Amino acid sequence: MYEMLQEVMQEKRTCLVRFRLNYINRIIMCIEDEHYVDRSRSHQDSKHFTRKRKLPLKYLIIFITQSLTRSIQRELNSFYQQVTTADFSIQQVTKGAFTQARAKLKPEAFVELNRVGIASFYQDAPYKKWQGLRLLSVDGSTLVLPKHKSVAQQFGTTGFGPDADSKKSVARISMLYDVLNFTTLDAQIDRYDSDERALLRRHLACIKPGEDLVLLDRGYPSLALMFELHHLGIHYCMRMGDHWWLEVRKMLKEGQKDKIVTFALPDTNKELLTKYNTTDKQFKCRLVVVDLPEAGQQVLCTSVLQRRILPYDSFASLYHYRWNIEEGYKLYKSRIQLEVFSGKTALAVKQDFFARVFMMTTMAVLAFPVEEKIRQEQQDSTRKHQHKINRTNALSMVKEIIVKVFIHKMIEPAMKAFDSIVSATTEIVRPNRKFNRHKLKKKPPAMNYKQL
Repeated sequence: MYEMLQEVMQEKRTCLVRFRLNYINRIIMCIEDEHYVDRSRSHQDSKHFTRKRKLPLKYLIIFITQSLTRSIQRELNSFYQQVTTADFSIQQVTKGAFTQARAKLKPEAFVELNRVGIASFYQDAPYKKWQGLRLLSVDGSTLVLPKHKSVAQQFGTTGFGPDADSKKSVARISMLYDVLNFTTLDAQIDRYDSDERALLRRHLACIKPGEDLVLLDRGYPSLALMFELHHLGIHYCMRMGDHWWLEVRKMLKEGQKDKIVTFALPDTNKELLTKYNTTDKQFKCRLVVVDLPEAGQQVLCTSVLQRRILPYDSFASLYHYRWNIEEGYKLYKSRIQLEVFSGKTALAVKQDFFARVFMMTTMAVLAFPVEEKIRQEQQDSTRKHQHKINRTNALSMVKEIIVKVFIHKMIEPAMKAFDSIVSATTEIVRPNRKFNRHKLKKKPPAMNYKQL
């Protein structure tokens, strides 16, 4: 019996290692594929990235993925020191050459890499689920953009300040995020005046009906969106505004906790009836009132009507998982500095945005076996609190090993170093900690005075 258990554990560890190797190899195959090179060119009829240069497409992709926050020339010198395994960082490619090369690269090149990586992870990895469902969340944020003509043309300008006389270019972004596995399945960037619900609709192609459950904050509920999700078969759980909905006010007044209600699509959205080929405007949802010690009562709306699948007692812990996307945004904005762009143009903004999404996904995939190992070890541990990996250190290690892995293909020693550092730098999980959120006004980073 003991030997069988050991064999099962060994097979599980082998599976954890194998899926990560598959992920890396598929990314390398994609980058080196001639068709990928063709699709990545900004002009399809051009011959960019065909001749042997010091900055070929593969180097350009990996270089931008490194999250460039210092001056470009210093980043280039450091990058080529790793590529050539030299003792010193000596200039080999100028920042002007980099600027010319990136002008030939589509931002969608990084979107494709992320999709290849995501497909590989969910195909091979023993990823985490909740009640048999993949637990996803969608949330939006904003990015202050550099001042440039192309940025103003593509993203527009918005007036800020008491008199709206301070003109800035700001982008609205949206992420489809796996809150249990910390992967970003899809990311969107658009103008500041874009509607978050419209950006959410762009994510729908990446959501699997019947297999995923989407967690949404109180800014998303609308009868039109709920009608669409209902007809697409996509499960959701969204927080409702306490004073916006008649059925919600009625439930709170009567003291009800769990109720199935019927909503109807408004006449202003009747074009959706044609879109989904139906004449039935009505659809059913389930409203649940959750009592929280400090936040009071929250009303959640879900498409899962069966109480045996989602018991009433599970909703508080279920919706709490949505907070992980907020933690994901903290990593994006504070750790890999999403608003520190490596260029001023709209093209550079999009390249940096999608490259960092790919970097975050890569970090989540490489760190997954380490976190699973720590979780398994804690089952027999006598520690007072559980531990988790430090994702800031994991991101730092990805930046450090990315050249070794994707260019030199030194996968095994790089993974060994990654696992050693990440497993040694864990953090204590302190349950039930709560802090008030303090939103501070921030200044955009200076483009002309970057750190060393």
